[in-house]
Amino acid sequence: MLIHTHSDVDFRDFIAAMVAAKRARFYLEIGVRDGTTISRIDCDAIGVDPFFQFTLDPVGKKRALYLFQETSDEFFRNRDASAIAGGAIDAVFLDGLHQFEYLLRDFINSEQVCHPDGLIMMDDCLPVNSEMTERTHHPENRVDVDHAGWWTGDVWKLVPILKKYRPDLRITLADTSPTGNVCVTNLDPSSTVLKNKFYEIVDEYRNIVMDEALIERFYKENEITAAADIMRDFEASLVVGP
Repeated sequence: MLIHTHSDVDFRDFIAAMVAAKRARFYLEIGVRDGTTISRIDCDAIGVDPFFQFTLDPVGKKRALYLFQETSDEFFRNRDASAIAGGAIDAVFLDGLHQFEYLLRDFINSEQVCHPDGLIMMDDCLPVNSEMTERTHHPENRVDVDHAGWWTGDVWKLVPILKKYRPDLRITLADTSPTGNVCVTNLDPSSTVLKNKFYEIVDEYRNIVMDEALIERFYKENEITAAADIMRDFEASLVVGP
């Protein structure tokens, strides 16, 4: 079994560093859960989760923090993030349900409320083995028992989906621990491509299962950038197009 290893840069530290380097005015996080990521963010923020389980103070140095205990679909359907923020969102972190159609919806809805020069980051898109990409977590069936508790689901599919349907986006794959981070820039809040083709995309990708051959091809076809390099040179690593 292929076991792909990433760097020792914790994804939460990476997210916080990117938001700080972006000099973000307002941050949106989908999938807050215990607050270990949003607690590291200093700018004003919106946090969304169907069931908060805070283990850390999520406010910290923020002047304002808006928390919504509901699903991301409910949040985007019933609320206007840009109105809450008093303007477009600068940085987004998506770490919701680990099934690709949910992450795709979260990306579509997030891009619509972002600045064109904003940054959207997605967690768990670089699995370290094929087993953890199952759509439902079954740790009892794993061969790789050391990673049996890890579950990325099939959100890795966002990488080929965005590259195929939105070639205008700039996509950078960072080797954060434990299961990578996808950084998307050169956003177009007015784009309707993904929304218009949503069901077509879901039908195209729903039955694709990541096996050993596919995960090997995935890593051969997609360049992975060292998270530490991005943190050292943010502007050069996440270039925003004209």
